[in-house]
Amino acid sequence: MSKADFFLQLRDRLRGLPYEEQQNIVHVYEDLFRQAEQSGKSELEIIQSLGYIPVPIQPGLPGAPSFPPKPVETGMRKIIAFIALGLFNLIFVLGPFIAVTALLFSFSLTAVLFMFSSVWIIIGTGIPDTFPILMLEICVAVTMTGLGVLLGIGLWKLDCFWIRLVKRYMALNIRLVKGD
Repeated sequence: MSKADFFLQLRDRLRGLPYEEQQNIVHVYEDLFRQAEQSGKSELEIIQSLGYIPVPIQPGLPGAPSFPPKPVETGMRKIIAFIALGLFNLIFVLGPFIAVTALLFSFSLTAVLFMFSSVWIIIGTGIPDTFPILMLEICVAVTMTGLGVLLGIGLWKLDCFWIRLVKRYMALNIRLVKGD
């Protein structure tokens, strides 16, 4: 094995690490190589002194690691997983899911009602004869609308988070049934 082959295999084995860490490790090995070459060692001696054991990449080659064969998936395992997961979801997940969804829906409906309360306050009570009562109705209407907008913004974010959470849980269930 040559120095170039050594560094190609080293970079190949470091693929899963962050780029900076890969560069640091390669730099350390290059320094070790440079120091060993200056002391008069050959490339093969340097590679062996680093404790590097080449592993053939292609299976079936002499000396290649042998992995046990992957067990064959049967349809029965998927059926059992589907039934077990369905029962678990029915018993433990459905109740809290309905409760949280109903709460989010009712709070969202409350926010919408608060937002349009100014229209209902003005129309429902009519225009009063006295100025202080008119100002009171306007202040209450503006306050209710502001609370509705703030509550609506917060609940919009909470609803989006809930929908993402439900989608992720459904994807997890699908992966569990498939056996991934």
